Amino acid sequence: MKNKYATLLMFASLGVCGGWLPLLAADEPLITTVAEIRALSATDAAKHHPVKLRGVVTFYDDGLFSRFLQDETGGIYLQATNTLALQAGQMVEVEGVTSSGEFAPVVVAVSVKVTGEGKIPAAKPVSLERLLSGAEDSQMVEITGNVRAARFEALSGNHFIDIVAAGERFTVITKQLPVARPDDLLDATVRVRGVCSTLFNHQRQLFGFRLLVPTADGLIVEQAAPQNPFAVAAQPMDCLLQFTPQGNLGHRVKVTGTVVYFQPGSAVFIQDGNHGLRCQTLLREPVQLGDQMEVLGTPAKGEYTPILEDAIYRKVGAGAEPKADVVDLNDMLTGVYDCRLVQISAKVLERVDRGVNQFLLLEAGDFIFQAYLPQGAIGDRLTGLVNGSQVMVTGICLIERGNSWQAGKDWRAKSFRLLMRSPQDIVLVQAPSQWSYEMLLGIAGAIEVVVLVVILGVWRKKTQL
Repeated sequence: MKNKYATLLMFASLGVCGGWLPLLAADEPLITTVAEIRALSATDAAKHHPVKLRGVVTFYDDGLFSRFLQDETGGIYLQATNTLALQAGQMVEVEGVTSSGEFAPVVVAVSVKVTGEGKIPAAKPVSLERLLSGAEDSQMVEITGNVRAARFEALSGNHFIDIVAAGERFTVITKQLPVARPDDLLDATVRVRGVCSTLFNHQRQLFGFRLLVPTADGLIVEQAAPQNPFAVAAQPMDCLLQFTPQGNLGHRVKVTGTVVYFQPGSAVFIQDGNHGLRCQTLLREPVQLGDQMEVLGTPAKGEYTPILEDAIYRKVGAGAEPKADVVDLNDMLTGVYDCRLVQISAKVLERVDRGVNQFLLLEAGDFIFQAYLPQGAIGDRLTGLVNGSQVMVTGICLIERGNSWQAGKDWRAKSFRLLMRSPQDIVLVQAPSQWSYEMLLGIAGAIEVVVLVVILGVWRKKTQL
């Protein structure tokens, strides 16, 4: 039996935009609401049912591959072919067919006719859980969060704003801001009204979302950012993420300390007395080891001790390069030296290349750990190390907590690794003995062979007599 759709729909390769346009038969019932399309399974939507929708454009940006329409029953994505460019707020009449899309059902638009000016539908307040479920894909939604980062991309003409709500980070894209500069939004609390655009993999599985803001009033400042953020009082590092009755509000804090490590555009490590802190930053303004710094960032949980995310910094003074704390293996595994500059005695087992980084496999007592230099700038002092060398290695201690944890002083971390700053962080203490174990075995083997040869020669002479 022929498929019932075979007589209703044909596809013609018209060479428009490198794709195809469907030719619709007149006798198949039209789908006329978004809700009907969203209710289709991926298999059914792939049968290309004919569609005729009337609604308002909620967001349109070809550069972002983002085209959305919403009627009184819901919102949906438009897969464009050779249709005209649209603007948010236009009332349109769309004819096309259904498709399974790459996440949810979509409409392949064959023709689009602008019928007038409309009004963007009111955004529906939703929870973070709803956004992460994928159920709000293509819908106008509203959510409140704190701004972590903001930037303008000239190529697309859009502002990209990173926001955190209930611990989840997502991006808001808008052409207009409610403030003069993107940086004026940092640490502000904002209410966002936009189209939920789902991020998904090739297995049609959600891994994130972004919100596309179509109008100037789609980004509302609920609580303005501080005018002079560095004017706030500094907090001690050891107070970050400690218990407070009001909890952590997710806003930036200021800390001060001495620079012990800096990787431009990635991280700066600072120390304050007996505590160290990793500050994640995109800034590349150069700093020197020993510089005194003020750092602003949002506290977040790290592998063991807290970190600062989206940090900015400024130098407030210069200082001598800090000295590393000399520690033993047990001290290291207690975790109290996490993110601090330390020095430990160890034996070199092996040097390993891994991408742009090069690692040293080291042994302290019977415990094996790694030390590494990032981004592949390795000097002769590191490459020339011989296995078996006894060294003093300096670096930032990064604790690997492991899955087991318990309260009390007896707990020890699963492992740690050392982030070195330069090849000079490896100092040779003692080269391996020239008479290594392998060499002694070889010599012993050679002696055995000589003895056997001598014995065999004596035996032959006796048998010849």
